[in-house]
Amino acid sequence: MSAHLRVVRKPRSPDPPVGAQPTSAEVLRGLHARNPAAERRLLDAYAGLVERMLFRLLGDIRTLEDLVQDVFARVFSRIDDVREPAALKPFITSVTVFVAREAIRKKRRHRWLAFFASDELPEISASVDPEARQGVRAFYRALETLDPDERLAFTLRIVEGQELAEVAAACNVSVATIKRRLHRAEIAFVERCKKDEVLASWLAEGDRWT
Repeated sequence: MSAHLRVVRKPRSPDPPVGAQPTSAEVLRGLHARNPAAERRLLDAYAGLVERMLFRLLGDIRTLEDLVQDVFARVFSRIDDVREPAALKPFITSVTVFVAREAIRKKRRHRWLAFFASDELPEISASVDPEARQGVRAFYRALETLDPDERLAFTLRIVEGQELAEVAAACNVSVATIKRRLHRAEIAFVERCKKDEVLASWLAEGDRWT
């Protein structure tokens, strides 16, 4: 990643004339050539996706900017591994999952286990009603208790809504492995929900895990 490039939210520039947008193949060739313009186009196209995935995987926005930077630094350093334009998005997704996994394991190494202190919970918009905020916080407390690999599979499948094949590709494992991880994750998640007053009520109202 070029030293001067940062993932910064800026007002979107007017769209160029029709036909001026480079094709995916041209962007990929530019990335292989370490062209800063191609890098900027990739950031514009995928920064939002990476931010959303990291937040949903981790439930934490305090380190979000640094983690997004980490994802794209790794993407740009390994871009030569991507030979086909169609492989670009799956590659970015896979790198994002890898960075999220590292972040989860780092938290565990620092013994930030089952519960957050009040100032360590994900920040939630003030526009969300108190009951919903309480539910989101409880949800991420439950996720924190899962095995890191199982948590990633669970979040990609249940929260992101990805297909099994997409989850498997993002985690770089087989579909059969993802199914096993999801099975274990759902069992652990439901058991954790039953022990939480907020989540137990939510669980009883739904029909997925009854």
